Amino acid sequence: MLLLGAAAAPGAAATVTKPLPGQWWFTTWGIETHLWPHSKGAGVTVAVLDTGVEASLPDLAGAVLPGADFQWNSGDGRVDMDQENHGHGTGVATAIASRGTHTGFLGIAPEAKILPVVTKSPEAIVKGIRFAVDRGAKVINISQGAPAPCPDDLQQAVRYAIERDAIIVAAAGNTGDSSNQSEFPANCKGVLAVGATTINNQPWQGSQRQPYVDVAAPGAPLIGLLKEGKILQSRGGTSGSAAFTSGAIALIRSKYPQMSNREVVRQVVASAKDIGQPGRDDASGYGIWRPRLIFSGEVPKNTGNPVFEEYDQWLKSTGADSGDQGRQSGDDKSSASNAAKSGDSKDLIVYGAVGAVILLIVAGGFFARRRGRRQAAPAFSTAQGPAAPHPGMAYQGSMPPHPGQQTGPHPSMGTGPMPAQAPYQPNPGQPQPQQPQQYGPPAYGPPPSMGSGSAYPPGDAPSGPGQTPPPHS
Repeated sequence: MLLLGAAAAPGAAATVTKPLPGQWWFTTWGIETHLWPHSKGAGVTVAVLDTGVEASLPDLAGAVLPGADFQWNSGDGRVDMDQENHGHGTGVATAIASRGTHTGFLGIAPEAKILPVVTKSPEAIVKGIRFAVDRGAKVINISQGAPAPCPDDLQQAVRYAIERDAIIVAAAGNTGDSSNQSEFPANCKGVLAVGATTINNQPWQGSQRQPYVDVAAPGAPLIGLLKEGKILQSRGGTSGSAAFTSGAIALIRSKYPQMSNREVVRQVVASAKDIGQPGRDDASGYGIWRPRLIFSGEVPKNTGNPVFEEYDQWLKSTGADSGDQGRQSGDDKSSASNAAKSGDSKDLIVYGAVGAVILLIVAGGFFARRRGRRQAAPAFSTAQGPAAPHPGMAYQGSMPPHPGQQTGPHPSMGTGPMPAQAPYQPNPGQPQPQQPQQYGPPAYGPPPSMGSGSAYPPGDAPSGPGQTPPPHS
């Protein structure tokens, strides 16, 4: 990643209402004109399962809640532990919810809250998902991945989240042009897996080509605010496309708090515009999704929901019924209490005792089946802490090396450097970053301000008087 602009002078705290020029080269979404008039994410908590978030950044003032570190148990997640890649978790968090008060860099949902959760191993991710749900996160972003089938306990954690109305968004993976292996958690049932698109609205070459890819979102190139408080630029990656998607879903959940996770995901998929190969394909799923259609009410009704249909099939295969099984069991105590108040308490005790016996029998059978599935699954290390690195987990955003820990490929906001953009020309009254440094020839394509091609898929420009943003703004 390369430096674009350093932080503005200390003390700058102006209210920022417009993104930096070139920050969002993709105009397909119409963030300023078609999303923000409806919502900026207020009241929604987005959990970021990653390397931690540098909460001390002025741009994140008031945005980052106390979280947890399930990798090394070293704090509450409000320090980014990424030591070699500028702060992957911070980059994801600022893409979602930066306030822009210091550098002018804005997130997609600048009024949402971030819950930072430090994770790397599958065990840590399992704990992180459950923690995030219990802390009220309605969107969970996981820009991490490892090449293997979805572990059973991770799939059960996804179930825990789904049954409590949360949406899990995962990066599809960045090795589509090389090893292209199936990665978890993107391949877990019920997870919304997001691929990356380019400035020309085509599938990014590095985005994973896998049947689990559901939709695509802008991801190559990327501009991000990282842990050092500097604005950096890279070629891109699905970490960013997942973060943008999580931010946009936060806007939807803020505007429509009564809309269930199933309905949100259905509309996300139904809003997609086909790109790449005709019809659904393994690079972009059902296409580049368009959140503005959800706010405008243009999403077709009664369409299928492939993400949850696949999840329901998996759930049925376990012997459980689809629906809010976890929530029902979690509400048993309050339901019983209400019943006692409205009926005969003696009858309730008798019925409760019988029900408890039946529940124990059923639960015994369920956990026996679960143990059997885990034994049949591919082997994963069960050791805890830094002594249990998982090869490939660093692939699109994992933890930096702990002392004595082996390392794999290091994460970044994307997959390598590209040249710095032309100097920013901020709007009047907006905090101004310093002049960017200049670097050598590009490693990948043109920077956003120099790109070619349409900013919209054919026939997809937002409409309305004075509402069409300029290409590559």
